[in-house]
Amino acid sequence: MLRRESSAGSELGVEIGRLLAAGQLVPDAVVNGLLAARLAEPDCRDGFLIDGYPRTVEQAVHLGRVLRELGHPAPVLIHLDVPEEVLLRRLTARWCCPRCNTVYNLVTRPPRQPGLCDHDFSRLCQRQDDTMATAMERLEAYWRLTNPVLEYFTSTGAGQVLPVDANHSPDAVFAEIRSAIETQVLIPSRLRPRAI
Repeated sequence: MLRRESSAGSELGVEIGRLLAAGQLVPDAVVNGLLAARLAEPDCRDGFLIDGYPRTVEQAVHLGRVLRELGHPAPVLIHLDVPEEVLLRRLTARWCCPRCNTVYNLVTRPPRQPGLCDHDFSRLCQRQDDTMATAMERLEAYWRLTNPVLEYFTSTGAGQVLPVDANHSPDAVFAEIRSAIETQVLIPSRLRPRAI
């Protein structure tokens, strides 16, 4: 939602883009407003996944209020647990194609030809928010602002936290997330992902 708003070029979008590039969090009031509007859309009626939210306790409280207003159950958070050194290596190894937006990771999913997109052979670039300095800023913000969200949910019962050991391959982590969701969350059978 934030990247979409940023790319829209509005005054708010420009400010969001500046904050994201610096590794800073967008103010709660802005994110909460975008989220509430998005969750009220018809395609969220039967459930949804949100990536990277809530990042503060204020956002967690807001999420609970919005879910109650829309008639949804309390949230279930999937906490991806990864050692800091692994996170830094993953973040700074992420590169993308500026033309087709394919994302590569030089450690876990490198392109076939170094520095070039597999699809259109464009030269890969690194997003401004994937540098070491920005990654360190994001980690500091996580410990200061986001880690308390886990404590909020576990201590108040305002939601459920499902821990996932994410220090594995992307396929293994995806399988563990999928298993956690299917076994811990009540998902109507018509909405469950089907094996292909």
